[in-house]
Amino acid sequence: MAKNNSKENTRERIINSAKKLFAEQGYQKTTVVDISRQAGLSEAALYDHFQGKEDLLLMIPDLWVSELLKDLDDQLFGIKGAVNKLRKYLWWYMRRVEQSPLDAKIVYLYLKTNANFLNTEVYSNVKTLYLYLVEIFEEGRKTGEMKTDLNPRLARDIFVGTMDHIITRWLLKDRSYGLSDNLEAIFELMVDAFKANHSN
Repeated sequence: MAKNNSKENTRERIINSAKKLFAEQGYQKTTVVDISRQAGLSEAALYDHFQGKEDLLLMIPDLWVSELLKDLDDQLFGIKGAVNKLRKYLWWYMRRVEQSPLDAKIVYLYLKTNANFLNTEVYSNVKTLYLYLVEIFEEGRKTGEMKTDLNPRLARDIFVGTMDHIITRWLLKDRSYGLSDNLEAIFELMVDAFKANHSN
């Protein structure tokens, strides 16, 4: 049991070291030697746990995205109406990104541009995370809150694309402002395009 704990602790140390280095100096500039030194291990010891730095790149965000999935049901619990759920989703997601900038940087600046991203467990979890939005848009379409001819998947793509743009820009500008700045105005612009027109 102690041996398993020691192995888990070593893996966690390697993951945290890689996360820090990827976020600080970039994925391309970080070497396995850098990661092993940061973790206080030999290169051989690192390779006992991971195949290399790409393996680490694909592994790191899985922990974060899994946590987001666990939290989302609780966040949306009891909220009535598609527009209210969308607002909650947007504000919750941006808050979680702001609270975990290293994870966000790895996901948005390095992982999503990696060719192997689509074959990872993280991608499966991200798809599940975004499927909630499809369901919210479908609910809004059925209840008449949203346009009856709204395509929930296209609406999801617009919503996610806007979030991705906001987050990527924030990261590239070294997080020099809050993610919630102008968020409500952006939300209103997006939602106005989806909502049904109830003319008097």
